[in-house]
Amino acid sequence: MSKIVVIGDVMLDKYSYGSVKRLNPEWPNPLVNIEYEEYKLGGAANVAANISSLSGEIDLIWVIEQDDHGQKFTSLCQENNIHFYSIITWTPTITKQRFIETTYRQQLLRVDYEEKYIISHENNEKIIKTLKQLKPEYIIFSDYNKWIINEELVDDVKLYAQDNDVKIFVDTKPNNFKYFENVYLIKPNLKEFRQMIGNEELPNSEEAIKEQWIKFVNQYKLNLVITRWNKWAILISKDGQFYSLSTKAKQVFDVTGAWDTFLAAIVYALSKWNDLKSAVETGNKASWIVVGKIGTTTVSPEELGL
Repeated sequence: MSKIVVIGDVMLDKYSYGSVKRLNPEWPNPLVNIEYEEYKLGGAANVAANISSLSGEIDLIWVIEQDDHGQKFTSLCQENNIHFYSIITWTPTITKQRFIETTYRQQLLRVDYEEKYIISHENNEKIIKTLKQLKPEYIIFSDYNKWIINEELVDDVKLYAQDNDVKIFVDTKPNNFKYFENVYLIKPNLKEFRQMIGNEELPNSEEAIKEQWIKFVNQYKLNLVITRWNKWAILISKDGQFYSLSTKAKQVFDVTGAWDTFLAAIVYALSKWNDLKSAVETGNKASWIVVGKIGTTTVSPEELGL
């Protein structure tokens, strides 16, 4: 058992690497000659993998199928020292396959394998039962809007957290964010935040949107971190403190999983130092490290200087 539990949409990331020497003679598009393939943990599992890379242990709870991709996913969890507590379902394991051109290290195509699945009341109860057995100090909700996270589950997790003095951290999509009122912290990007407040034209400037952030924090009673692309992150705490955070950007190769790393590093750092601003600065640094890498990846304590 670890101090941190991740709950959320898990998926398997498959990378197919190959060279492009000519166009397809059947149609004017690139013809990729696959040279090698690899699998990585994606979605909420990438959050868990990043925490495991930093702390050496992590617990992960979610639904999965016992298909070939599900078995590969479970094997990867073991390799990454993730204690995976699976809720078995009939729906295929979510898999995202990316085709990468090896000369320029560019993604050519992504193919998704997924089906809509509505989690049952019984499976909600299984998740809560597992959570109570693990007794974490921190819970991360990683919601990729795969239809499984629901209000009943969130309410039950919030009730458990309230009764046991547990902090909840959330990365969610705009259509689900109201479930998470009164959690410890929520982390949208700027586009998602615009959708959450119903203002798609909100400028990417501190002056234009500071008032909106404060209203959001007061209304939903939580700490708020917003990632702002090249301007990077803003933190507004429950007590109204405002911090604009920046970092020295590396060359960006791939943003896949960067926000998973961001959230994972925040929670890990907070569990060590109990200082939210320092924790968000650590998350900020971690995410800029991983965008300089290819594919879904993790960051190490050495890279962060920890």
